[in-house]
Amino acid sequence: MRKRIVVFDCWFNDRHTLVQRDQTPTHHDRQEMGTNSRPTHRNKRNATKNCMKSKTATLGILLLFTNRLLWAQAPPVDPLAENLFPPELVMQYPSEIGLTEDQRNGLMAEIQKAHERFSDLQQRLQKEGEALAVLLKMESIDKQAALAQFDKVLSQEREIKRAHLTLVLGIKDKLTSEQQAKLRDIKSKIAAGKIPSPGEVQRVLQGKVQQVQEGVQRWQNEGRDPSPVAELMQELEPLMKQAKHKEAEALLDRALKLLNEPEKDKK
Repeated sequence: MRKRIVVFDCWFNDRHTLVQRDQTPTHHDRQEMGTNSRPTHRNKRNATKNCMKSKTATLGILLLFTNRLLWAQAPPVDPLAENLFPPELVMQYPSEIGLTEDQRNGLMAEIQKAHERFSDLQQRLQKEGEALAVLLKMESIDKQAALAQFDKVLSQEREIKRAHLTLVLGIKDKLTSEQQAKLRDIKSKIAAGKIPSPGEVQRVLQGKVQQVQEGVQRWQNEGRDPSPVAELMQELEPLMKQAKHKEAEALLDRALKLLNEPEKDKK
C-alpha cells in the first residue's frame, strides 16, 4: 500500500497553501531510513522552530530593505528653498513685510533684468534640445555626437539655474533681517495652509480674468457696449507688472461687478 507523504512549506502554510507530492519509498529507502522514517513529535517541534526562525530572519531582511527604500524615497532638504525667497513670495506680501517703495522698485528692476535673461536662455535651451532630438531620431545614432549635444543641453540648464540663483541672492541681499524673518514666518503659514501661496493667488487672478473675458463676450452677444469694462481693464497690466496682486484682484472684482449689472433701459 502506498504511503502519501504530505510536505508543508512553512511560509506558504500561513497563506493556507498546501503542496503535496506522492512518494513511494523503495525497499532500499526503507532500510536507509530505518526507525527515522516515521516523524516524531520532537522532529515536528524542531521543524516548526526552524521554520519560525527562517520566517523571522526573512521578515527582518524585508523590514530592513523596506526601511532603506523609505529613507531613499524621502525628499532631500532643499537649501535654496529653505534659506532663500522667490520673487513672487516677496512681491505677494509687500505690506506684510514692510517693503519700501525703493525696495520694490529695486526688486522690480532685478526681476525685469532676470526675465530678459531667462527668455534668452530658454530660447538657447530649446534650440539645443531640438538639435539633440534630431540626433536621437536617427536609426543609427552617433553616440559621441549625441553625448556632446546632451552636454550642451545640460550646460544651458545649468545657466538657467545659475541665473535664477543670482536673482534670489540679489533679492535676499536687498531685504533686512526683520523682513527675512517675516518672510520665513509667511512661508511657514503657507506650508500650514493658513494663507494662500503665490501660486494659488495667480490661479485666482487667472480665473477672474477668464470670467471677465466671458462676461465681455456675453455683453457683445447681447449687443451691449463693453467699452467701460475695457477702460477699467487697462489698469490691470501696470498693476500686474508691479506685482500689486491685491490691487489687481480688487480691479477684477470691480469689472465683474460691472459685468453682472443689468442693462439700463435705453431712452
